[in-house]
Amino acid sequence: MYKFYSLFLILILFSCNNSKSPDNTCQSIICTKHLEHLYQEIEIDNNTLGIIWIYCDAPDYKLVSDEDEGYTCVDDVARALIFYCVQYKSNPLKKTLKKIKTLSEFVLYMQAPNGYYYNFLLTDNTINTKHQNSEAVPNFWSWRAFWALSELCLIDDVELNIIQEKAKIQLNSLEQKIEILFKNSYELIEIEGLEIPNWVKDYGADQISVILLGLTNYYKIFPDSKIENMIHKLGDVLISAQIGDGDRFPYNAFLSWRNVWHAWGNSQAYSLLKAGNELKIERFVNHGFKEIDNFYSYCSEQGFFHEFYVKMENDSIKSYNQKKFPQIAYNFSPMILASIEAYNISKSEKYAVLAGQLGSWFFGNNVANTIMYNVNSGHVFDGINSTNEVNFNSGAESTIEALLSLQAIETSVIAVKTLKSYM
Repeated sequence: MYKFYSLFLILILFSCNNSKSPDNTCQSIICTKHLEHLYQEIEIDNNTLGIIWIYCDAPDYKLVSDEDEGYTCVDDVARALIFYCVQYKSNPLKKTLKKIKTLSEFVLYMQAPNGYYYNFLLTDNTINTKHQNSEAVPNFWSWRAFWALSELCLIDDVELNIIQEKAKIQLNSLEQKIEILFKNSYELIEIEGLEIPNWVKDYGADQISVILLGLTNYYKIFPDSKIENMIHKLGDVLISAQIGDGDRFPYNAFLSWRNVWHAWGNSQAYSLLKAGNELKIERFVNHGFKEIDNFYSYCSEQGFFHEFYVKMENDSIKSYNQKKFPQIAYNFSPMILASIEAYNISKSEKYAVLAGQLGSWFFGNNVANTIMYNVNSGHVFDGINSTNEVNFNSGAESTIEALLSLQAIETSVIAVKTLKSYM
């Protein structure tokens, strides 16, 4: 793997770890300053909603909007809500609790009458119902809302009781939509000579993995045999989208959609490990480990991929349309979360080491030899476009996916030690 040493990085790490700021925004390798820059409270219908600006452009890092989309969205607010929920469980600060409440209120506000969620809010604070990535349909933003609200409902704090009850109503509504959507059994169809579940064509294994994460939490809140059965059904779809083996390309990778593997949001291994561990489903855990043990090492040796397509040719799986770039935080966070979950299940140090190695991408161990995350300011660059071109903007997705990665790494002393060895 690429290795880059920086005296500057060591200095800013020292200043961050020894910060004595009263609001405690910068601890260890997690710095939330930039996320808090992206955070804003707005008033709609006499209710305070927390939003996260989508875009933030270099070099002065001013907040910018998109005329076509809007300036905030469920996708990124839900990401931030998940991050703050996890933070609050380990460090229950009042300011974090406030953000959990306001961010939750935004997600709740964005539910459409049909039970799904709109995604974007325009700059005049009206809901964007027209953009194709904002319609209230079964898509990422609805599933991420489901996951985030389920995380909210797992926090044990009386101050959240009222908003948790509102969230449970919406969770129940969306769970019923999931039941209807996946009521029938999936079928195997042929794409480029490969047998793929039709649900992977219609919805994507990446989306199904987010649903599975939400359902796993939902099962903790409402343990019920029908939820358990749905978890089994969706997990088996992901398993059916795993191709290759330990010796043959693509080495137990989970396809993302149709015959495409892409790095962003490739949370299939993570969701199977989470669900398998929670419900004691051995086959889920086994298949999650297969991708980590075989594909992750191959991917790293190749300098990582952004995406590739696959087809069956002469009884072998071949790749085409391979792309190495862009490399973004959202490419690495699923692998890091899966590796930490593998460590939590197996207690094998190699998975904690792997998580630290993957996390080193943020600290200069990458093809551009560029530090992508500033531990002093919390800025995370939006991506690496080539070996000599970096996107220095710092938007919501990059910021939060990096923080989710580091949050997971900090649960393991071994992972942190490994990460710091690359600094």
